[in-house]
Amino acid sequence: MAGKLQEVWEAQLGSTVLWAPVALTFGIWTYFALPQEPALPLTGFFMLLAVVLFWKAQARMGMLLLAILLSGFVLAKLRAEIVATPLLKATTNEIVVSGIVRAVERASEKRRTITLQPDAIEGLTTAQLPRRLRLSNSLKNGEPMIGARIAFKARLGPIPSPAMPGGFDYGRQLYFNGIGGTGRITSKIDHLGSTTSASLWLSGALNDLRQEIGSRIRQHLKGAIAAFAEAMITGERASIPEDTNKSLQVSGLAHILSISGLHMSLAAGGVFWIVRAFLALFPTVAQRWPIKKWAAGAALVFGFAYMLLAGSGAATQRSYIMLAVVFLAIIVDRPAISLRNLALAALLILILQPESAIQASFQMSFMAVMGLAAFFEYWNRPRPEREYRIESRKINYARKFYNIALASILTTLIAGSFSSIPAAYHFGRLAPYGVLANGLAIPVVSLVVMPFAVLSVVLMPLGLEAWPLTVLGKGLEMVLSISDHVAALPGAQRVIPQVPLASAVALALGASILCLANRQAKYAGGVLLIAGLALAQFNGFPDLLIERTAANTAFRNVSGELVFASRQKGRFAAEKWLQANGEEVTFKQAAARAGWNCEARSCRSEIKGKIVGYFLDGEGVPPACTDFDIIIAAYPLRGACKSVPTRIDRFDVWRMGSHAIVIEGGTAAITTARGLSGNRPWVVVPEPRKKLALTR
Repeated sequence: MAGKLQEVWEAQLGSTVLWAPVALTFGIWTYFALPQEPALPLTGFFMLLAVVLFWKAQARMGMLLLAILLSGFVLAKLRAEIVATPLLKATTNEIVVSGIVRAVERASEKRRTITLQPDAIEGLTTAQLPRRLRLSNSLKNGEPMIGARIAFKARLGPIPSPAMPGGFDYGRQLYFNGIGGTGRITSKIDHLGSTTSASLWLSGALNDLRQEIGSRIRQHLKGAIAAFAEAMITGERASIPEDTNKSLQVSGLAHILSISGLHMSLAAGGVFWIVRAFLALFPTVAQRWPIKKWAAGAALVFGFAYMLLAGSGAATQRSYIMLAVVFLAIIVDRPAISLRNLALAALLILILQPESAIQASFQMSFMAVMGLAAFFEYWNRPRPEREYRIESRKINYARKFYNIALASILTTLIAGSFSSIPAAYHFGRLAPYGVLANGLAIPVVSLVVMPFAVLSVVLMPLGLEAWPLTVLGKGLEMVLSISDHVAALPGAQRVIPQVPLASAVALALGASILCLANRQAKYAGGVLLIAGLALAQFNGFPDLLIERTAANTAFRNVSGELVFASRQKGRFAAEKWLQANGEEVTFKQAAARAGWNCEARSCRSEIKGKIVGYFLDGEGVPPACTDFDIIIAAYPLRGACKSVPTRIDRFDVWRMGSHAIVIEGGTAAITTARGLSGNRPWVVVPEPRKKLALTR
């Protein structure tokens, strides 16, 4: 047995580069999973240990992977230190803020989201200023340009904590973007001047270009099609109607809206083939010079320009890095699509942005591409020579068409299956007909939408964009028609309870082993996949949830449905809870369910033998509270109801964020958002407003 295991292990030697991103990812995950921020001396020790292991490893794969894992931990810690920013720790009244506009995003037709580099916040010292603020602004207050120095009144608050314990941590994502507070502009914006920074000038020029392109698109296309076209070209998605978003989501085509590897590969790949075909028209040039490499260089330049135009978001940057690795491989005469190239791209991204390892977009894109790369290596593997009969031209064409069609179906199925693993964990949604929708829509996107999107942008300076935009619009109409028809099919979307972390890790590791391992080691991947599917059945959803301001609470009834105490408040958190519970209903529909007995300012229910009371203020609370086992109060209880075994009031959620309660064996076990998040740099430790001198 030992000899067999040794043989299997030796078969993996030489594939260290393929496993390096996996080891680096696990190291990064380890950092983010810690309940306490690791001290710098510990990080230094891990760095030293990694160096020693690299030095001693030589060809020993296990030691190398351990060194890479430790490196992932160190890189994540260093990244957190580099992006560190002071955090706002209290909600403010209306205060005066000034600073430089770093970015402007269109949130809707009437609102903009502004990223501000503050230089003064009323009540804060310079040392307390966050590096960035993310602010919502109504157009009635004015629309500042990138690079402008502005002043205004605003209500500010901390970055948000998770809507439920263990849920998506949007505040952590903001922290790694250098954002230490959020808020809403409440007054007219005063313009105090502008900056001359080259980076801000470039950002402003690109933003103006995106707006101009959007304006040109809306001159020739209307409604949802115009918004769809703008999203495909510039990455601007704010104008897309909700029903269109819903249709694309249900059909499994929502990824088309995001500037990702698909768009980048189609746009830059199109330039590659056009340049190569054009140069091939000149025999002298084609015979004497490496036109394939020239075309790859042109595609690299165009891809970079497309990345800048699309806003240079993290996902877009990752897509360009992957694309750059492919075209650089062509330039140096290496296979373009391979697992090794994917591994190199992943390593580069994880080194530059370690936080990518915990983001859904990175996980979904790399899982999909890994599956595709492994499939293509298998598809193109050398096969034993066979005797072929001389067949007619029609039979040969039919055979080629069959192979292309089969490969297209299989690639769509593989990409969808692999990306569904992180999608099930992060979003709890599956699109059963996604293969059908993508199989029909992607050829249209590849052959019509993206080529004419690129052509329309190229012709805009000449004022000749009308006819390519018309063709683009027809292509998008076909895509939306496919999406609407697929979304209308019975069972077109399956909403599932959020997959447990252990299940998602087992599934992802199992899929990775199937793609990356050699010989009998692939069986271990199959075992992990089975284990992951088994673990998915134990999601452990809590019996009772409390919103992070105690504005709403919900319990899970015997049918597994959430029942809300309030029909109006805490809508955002409620929608997240419904999603995590695998319910495809609106908050309004769920809020209409019976289960709480409410009178005026208080509600009462029984959950697994426990009497639960929910109170909006002190008027409805009995003096002794002896009738209750659990009390939830949207106000400070202070000394009231001390006899109740489980008390959660406004102070508790203020300190610890959202709460979850599991009732088992007559006891109520409480978990909190802050308790699970731990003591980390992006976790806000709240302070009273008076301590921050933010009230006027």
